Amino acid sequence: MRPHPIAVCTALACACLAPAAHAKSNLLELLAQKGVITMDEYAELKAEQKGEPTVSTDDGFKLSTRDSTTSTPPSFQVGTLQQLDYAAYDDDKAALSDGSELRRSRLSIGGTFLTDWQYRVEYEFSGTTGVTDAYVTYNAHKPFSLTLGQFKQPFGMEAYASDKNLTFMERGLPFAFVITRAPGIGAGTSGANWSINGGLFGEPVGNAQAGNDGYGAAARASWAPILTDEGVVHLGLGATWRVPTQDNSTNASGPKFDTVRFRSKPESNVLAQRFVDTGEIRDVNDYTTVGLELAAARGAASFQGEYQMAQVSRGGASTLDFDGWYAQFAWTITGEARPYLANRGFFDGIRPSNPFGKTGWGAFELALRLSEIDLTDGNIHGGKERNATAALNWYLNQYLRVSANLVKVLEVDGGPMHDDEPTIFQTRLQFAY
Repeated sequence: MRPHPIAVCTALACACLAPAAHAKSNLLELLAQKGVITMDEYAELKAEQKGEPTVSTDDGFKLSTRDSTTSTPPSFQVGTLQQLDYAAYDDDKAALSDGSELRRSRLSIGGTFLTDWQYRVEYEFSGTTGVTDAYVTYNAHKPFSLTLGQFKQPFGMEAYASDKNLTFMERGLPFAFVITRAPGIGAGTSGANWSINGGLFGEPVGNAQAGNDGYGAAARASWAPILTDEGVVHLGLGATWRVPTQDNSTNASGPKFDTVRFRSKPESNVLAQRFVDTGEIRDVNDYTTVGLELAAARGAASFQGEYQMAQVSRGGASTLDFDGWYAQFAWTITGEARPYLANRGFFDGIRPSNPFGKTGWGAFELALRLSEIDLTDGNIHGGKERNATAALNWYLNQYLRVSANLVKVLEVDGGPMHDDEPTIFQTRLQFAY
């Protein structure tokens, strides 16, 4: 039975005026309920609508097609992350230069294809330019997934979380032990309150080297023994093992050594100086990092802490042990809870209940953190540093955020900036779409 021309014209005209694809479905249902079109006409129009593209702006611009034959229709999503920073330094001993920078400027595309595949490509235009993510994921047997390409290694709760959703402008001092992304193959699975991920990885894309590339493995497991609507308790364990690249520095002349280097700025990226630095450690056989995680949240309050240790095995010399930790507390003044992603094992970003300019002033968050790193052991005198950081975050809406951080360097013992204890004030304007 063919639909009546008037009914078809009425349905299509109303559908064209609807701002979103789901509104078309609602309109067709309404027309059927009121008897404007018959149920046969409704079914035929509904079937014709299956292949129409839909647009979503809930989390970036996403274009997808509705296809009843697949559980995951093809999609294409565009995103961006822009972070503009300014930092001012109250000098202690060395002269430190105030300044601004475009901390991150990224453009990404991602989506799904062929029902069981996901993809993502992201490029960094600021600082050390280059590809950050470039991978495909096969997830036909959910919750199991297999990923191939350049992506984040599974290690560390703070390191694994998205750059746009960090509580503080910069990660804590122990982040010096982490290689964030590298090309490789990884597998993972998860349950209602746990996750396990692991993989084999090569040398990070863009690293300069004169000899053989490094390689290694990483794995992480998370478990939330308490996971309710009121709160969560998180436990995590991660480990990495890596054979370093020969001549990991940019010096390509002379003999080739297997080297590794750990160093850190005082939680301020605008600054040029590294306050603790092991220098190039030569004749390294391999090194291992282990991380312990503890986090909890109840309502608008959350706690997160990690301890990480790096052990460096050297040929013809003693093994080196370095470590670091951080502990932080955050409270959303306006009452929003920080979402916990049990299938990933970390906290997601805050979305204000009352966005600025519509129904309120957005969301406000206060946070405090202590962090420490010790890069001195044996004949390596990289130094020990301890920082205290206070943060105020204003989430205007789900895309715009303004942050202010006050960092006090409490102690620097040894290393290139021995006894230098400046105070740092820095701000950030972030747009993430």
